[in-house]
Amino acid sequence: MPAELREALSDPQSGEALRTLDDRGILTAWFPALEDGRGFKQPELHHYTVLDHCLAAVRAMDDLIGNGDTGRLLRAEISWLDLDETLQGDVGGVPLRQLLRLSALVHDIAKPETATIVEGRLRFPRHGPRGGEMVAERLPELGFGEVATDFVRRMVRYHLRPGELIRNWPPTDRAIRRFVTDLDGHVLALLLVQMADGWATRGPNYTREHFRRHCGFASYVLARAWAVTEPGEPPLITGEDLMHDLDLPGGRLLGAVLTSVRDAQLNGSIRERADALALAQATLARMRDETASSG
Repeated sequence: MPAELREALSDPQSGEALRTLDDRGILTAWFPALEDGRGFKQPELHHYTVLDHCLAAVRAMDDLIGNGDTGRLLRAEISWLDLDETLQGDVGGVPLRQLLRLSALVHDIAKPETATIVEGRLRFPRHGPRGGEMVAERLPELGFGEVATDFVRRMVRYHLRPGELIRNWPPTDRAIRRFVTDLDGHVLALLLVQMADGWATRGPNYTREHFRRHCGFASYVLARAWAVTEPGEPPLITGEDLMHDLDLPGGRLLGAVLTSVRDAQLNGSIRERADALALAQATLARMRDETASSG
């Protein structure tokens, strides 16, 4: 990849570094389709034009994977998962942090091309799949290898996929397995791109409550993905069981409880469904007590 692009994507303030490259006319020389988004207004909920939205998504990603207040809060919300260990990895020899920022930058690259009026309203049908095709064509020309290119392609193609899970709530184990397969296992990465996209959509109107909801959803999906794809014996209790039997909504608590129960099953501490449910109840009560005492 071009040295200046690598440097910008490595910068903790990548969104600002990419903005500087855009001011110099370099960014859209690398990604000509982004130029079509300059000044392209979006409907209703969106605060920014398409190009500004993409740059705002990178700034949001900087905050999510950084060490500031937002990053610390995200880590607290999904504390059962080691986010930092994941972020230290690479895909096809390219650091994951760089690819996450790049995915945020190009996630809506196909919006101008796919824009159409449906029943009097501006819509962008299949801009995810089309965007995936566009980056799959462009990234090799910029020196990205096959594996890294495929990662970004999946992030762009499926960045709206979490919304499909929400529309069919709660998602079935089959839907979760397909989700994991389509992403080649990069579930956390896709959820980070989705969070950055959601943040950039609302811009300054994105609230702490919006963020907590996003964290809760991410925690739930990650726990479900882990539970249904973990090799070995089937889980004694599922997310649907917890939501039904404990009247527990999908979110951070559900993810943490589900993970605790699955860990106990895999290490042999519990072997029966009744034991799994009892452990879930005890874990939930403890976590609620801890939340109340810290509040």
